Amino acid sequence: MNPLLYKAHPLLWLSVDLIANPKAHSPSEAAHVALVYLAANVLWAVWLWRGLRKTDGFTPSIPLAYLLALPASVSYLAMMATLLADVLAHEFHFADRFILVFSVFIASQMLGGFYAVSIRHRVDGRMIGLVDGLAVSLYMWLFSLPVGLAVLWLGPMLKVF
Repeated sequence: MNPLLYKAHPLLWLSVDLIANPKAHSPSEAAHVALVYLAANVLWAVWLWRGLRKTDGFTPSIPLAYLLALPASVSYLAMMATLLADVLAHEFHFADRFILVFSVFIASQMLGGFYAVSIRHRVDGRMIGLVDGLAVSLYMWLFSLPVGLAVLWLGPMLKVF
């Protein structure tokens, strides 16, 4: 069994299973998952826009912020929903969730490198650098906590999962 899928949130389970075994799912299931990520990414885009204004003193365009925030939304949303569900149910055991916590750590490091080279200042076109890229990545990770709680709260009410 995949350690990421041990008592996973339905969004994480469906996301990983769509990647591992895409032929087992209908196109409507894939579209459903994609729409959840794309809708949640609106919040992440606003947060990225705000984070860049705080760290580097400039703001990207809204469409660019939306595209740059998409990897963070996909990387953090489902994993944080699973971790937060365990914490809220008082069933979090690090031995069971080590792979998932390690995956969040690796995702934040990779996103830090991604943001370091892909976000450029508007005026002179220079990259923001690794330190600011990691700061933005961790800023996006902190935002996954309230969004993950919102997914856990709204999911059953809206019957999304």
